[in-house]
Amino acid sequence: MSTFNVCYLREYMDPDCESETFSAYETIYRNVPIKYLKKFTDKKMKMKLLKHCDWNYKDMATNYTNVSNIEIVMEKEYYTSFADVFGDTMQKHELERESLHMFNDYGQQNDRQSLRKDFNPKLTKSKVYSYNGEKLH
Repeated sequence: MSTFNVCYLREYMDPDCESETFSAYETIYRNVPIKYLKKFTDKKMKMKLLKHCDWNYKDMATNYTNVSNIEIVMEKEYYTSFADVFGDTMQKHELERESLHMFNDYGQQNDRQSLRKDFNPKLTKSKVYSYNGEKLH
């Protein structure tokens, strides 16, 4: 079964190099069944989610650039691990360990403030090393 994830992106200025920015992600809806993709790619729905997140997101950072967005991240990208990216350069014991560490941080291992629903918590917990600070594997 294929799923997708609805993520809230906020852009920040890099304090070490002010000409560069980086993005921080929060997952709003996790492991959404693919049959709902059209609903979440609708411009009105994305704007509604963006307005809600912008209004309710609590952040003390002074380097926020006032740029935010809603992104759809497919399951394969969402759960890409370090082993998926660098596996051909790793030893066997590293492959096992790094297969549960996510390459991109979309909030896969936590119930962050923006998370509304995980449609398949078992899938999430099978893909990550720890969840909300509790070691799983």
